[in-house]
Amino acid sequence: MVAAPGLFGPAEKVWIPKGRPSPFHDGPTKDQLLSMVMALTVEVSVLRERLDTHERVSEAKGGFGTKDVEEYNADTAANGERSSLRSRIMQKVFRILRQETARLETEDENYDEIMKEFDDV
Repeated sequence: MVAAPGLFGPAEKVWIPKGRPSPFHDGPTKDQLLSMVMALTVEVSVLRERLDTHERVSEAKGGFGTKDVEEYNADTAANGERSSLRSRIMQKVFRILRQETARLETEDENYDEIMKEFDDV
């Protein structure tokens, strides 16, 4: 794998596999879509398990109910944490597109270098 700068700044690195990908569909767009759907599926699955845990613990201890959840208003700290979680999820879901963009940018640089060599000849 090769590290390339990410879209959200130089501190973020995107890891790009070496070599050509082996698509199992009839095009890279479908592979990208499948990758994004799989990332979302994993996130939803984890979220559902955590929600189930909260519901079971609450029920067992005689805690909050659905009405309490509906009426809850998050404070500034909670909203900040939620924003970080959303950002992490978005980065995971759109990872494949960031990788493709970084790969294309790398290829463009190689193309420009090759064309420059031809101009020098």
